[in-house]
Amino acid sequence: MSGVDTSIDVSLGGMPSLARGDAERVLRFVAEAESFAGDHPFAGEFLTELGRLVPADYVGYSDRVGCDEEDGPHIDRLGDEAFYSGLDWDELTPVYEAEDPLARHFRQGGFGAVKISDRLSRRELHRTALYNLMLKPYGLEDSLILRLGIPPRGVLRVFGFDRGGRGFTARDRTVLELLHPHLVRLRYAGENRRRLQEALALHESTRAPVVLLEAADRIAFATTAACELIERYFGENGVALPDLIGSWLRERRRGTTGEPLHVDVGDRVLVVELVDGAVLLEERQWRPRLTPREREILGLVAEGSTNAEVAERLWVSPGTVRKHLDNVYAKLGVHTRTAAVTHFLRFINDEERELGNTSS
Repeated sequence: MSGVDTSIDVSLGGMPSLARGDAERVLRFVAEAESFAGDHPFAGEFLTELGRLVPADYVGYSDRVGCDEEDGPHIDRLGDEAFYSGLDWDELTPVYEAEDPLARHFRQGGFGAVKISDRLSRRELHRTALYNLMLKPYGLEDSLILRLGIPPRGVLRVFGFDRGGRGFTARDRTVLELLHPHLVRLRYAGENRRRLQEALALHESTRAPVVLLEAADRIAFATTAACELIERYFGENGVALPDLIGSWLRERRRGTTGEPLHVDVGDRVLVVELVDGAVLLEERQWRPRLTPREREILGLVAEGSTNAEVAERLWVSPGTVRKHLDNVYAKLGVHTRTAAVTHFLRFINDEERELGNTSS
């Protein structure tokens, strides 16, 4: 029927809207995504269903440190496990590092969905060693990568899609950008569920600090370690939830906050997280909570950039950079760039070590 709008305005920013059928498929996928997963939130049928939304010859997910060193799980779509079995990775890795425009984009801190055809024409791609070594032998002509915007810095959590024939389209990229926040949520939820299951299974021997909740946020069960932390940080005996945790839980359920609760006492901090009707408590060494922009600027300073170079890179004035650094110095309790960078690198190392401990 002419004159009928068959699209639905499911879009982010300036991205194109999706056709109604695509939008309905995306919403159905979001509603059912948790039921697709296996032991990992992106295992089992998850990648198969995701591949129905964004058709590709190969679909996979991996956690990496850098661009070539795998550090966490690598998951192939069911049936794709042997897709790249003939590749010589020793030969391919330096070529990948030097020529892949997507790897370069992510090394520079980029997130979101990007495709090779955004950066290279097909003729330009065909002239690369990357194409001749990795894509051409498998009949592939384009790659689409979605990097999840999850810290810590330097870790790449990416979905990869490789396709022969026609390249990926703006529609494919829009689908992944729309799914991005839901995929981040699933990744966090899966990790938190894993931690909760381990804590509940081992709490008698490990004294894991876990609080199970019943109706009206009353405590149904709390491990000894959880009671000790509640008493230490709130001066209460752990029979009822402290008011601060109760207020945070109400905000969390209303959706007004998605962040864990942090309670600072001296040089320690209590991190409180809600997972499937339970409260997880974790005591950590205190770290100053820098804003994303402060971390970004300090990260560039740690790489050796001057204030002027940081300003040029971030499209801000040198005065703005200087103001952010002054705020960083105050939070860290230091007075020099060298001292600030030393603190920052130690915090990053601690974060990555903690992530490694939770992933092992």
